Amino acid sequence: MKKLLFGALTALVIVACGSKTAKAESSADSLTANSDVAPDENYVPQRSDYTFRTEVRAINDDGDVRWDTIVVYLTDAKGHVQQLYSQAQPLDTTMWSKSVIGQIVEDDWNFDAIPDLQVSMGPMNGSGNVTYDVWLWDDNAHKFEYLKTPAEIFDPYIDTENKTIVSTWRLDDEVEIIRYKWKDGKLVETEREKLSSDDLTDD
Repeated sequence: MKKLLFGALTALVIVACGSKTAKAESSADSLTANSDVAPDENYVPQRSDYTFRTEVRAINDDGDVRWDTIVVYLTDAKGHVQQLYSQAQPLDTTMWSKSVIGQIVEDDWNFDAIPDLQVSMGPMNGSGNVTYDVWLWDDNAHKFEYLKTPAEIFDPYIDTENKTIVSTWRLDDEVEIIRYKWKDGKLVETEREKLSSDDLTDD
């Protein structure tokens, strides 16, 4: 399987995208304050305080409209706004649907019963293979922390019963399923299998 390679480009215009991810900045370091609201030193944000929206910053390259940085705006109960940055992929989305880029999903990735933040970076190719940037809610620090995954996780399924993250890569009739579990605070691969798309079921 070959993955597409992308280059970083300069953002020129801004296009709004509904909520449901060459990052402009590294995702791990991209949480920044951006609010005119005076800070309340006694306020400790809770996960349930946050609402989200996204914007996708479009760029123009040789006359072709492309899609680059995804900005996620986090607003807490006091009106403080913070930003996360992610990278739309593929960089050139003119061939494929742009509807999923920047969509937010609030699944529980680390099985602590608290929803985390999952932002769609878009499909890797015409077969889909949607990838996500993920920020885990740290209930001790009261903030979101970027999740460094061991590899790209495609079309993730959160198996709460087995406490497993399932990645599914599709290319033509070939499907690769990779399962990850948490070990010492990190996701590690525990199982990998290849099969035909005909073998897939709704389960």
